[in-house]
Amino acid sequence: MIHFTYNTDFLIENELPIIDLLETVAFSKGKPISKFFFHFVSESKIQQVNKDHLTHDFVTDVITFDYSDDKVISAEAYICPSEVFKNAKRYSQPIENEVVRVILHALLHVLGYDDMTKKASKEMRKQEDSFLAAFNKKHK
Repeated sequence: MIHFTYNTDFLIENELPIIDLLETVAFSKGKPISKFFFHFVSESKIQQVNKDHLTHDFVTDVITFDYSDDKVISAEAYICPSEVFKNAKRYSQPIENEVVRVILHALLHVLGYDDMTKKASKEMRKQEDSFLAAFNKKHK
């Protein structure tokens, strides 16, 4: 089950293609999704989550919590739409692309990818770009 909750004015109009993408990515990496909750929250909420759980006192675009076991994915992610919109502008990307990229980013973290080094970040971006390109080809 993949579920989106909205605690801001932002709303994904058609969740089904994104759910399909996430299930496809997880399946391709050999780990199906049991539960993944995506919470779209305000800047103040994500800053509080960041401070409470990661001791970082700043706004970020996404924070992921992984509760998975060896067989299936169980996780949740907090996403700040206003920060995602800023990133879309900063990187000259359509907002829709950046939203899907951040959702993919959360899933890739749960699948074992990280962005703590330049090399790891580059590989994660490569994965995001590849899956995002396939998604856009199928849904545009």
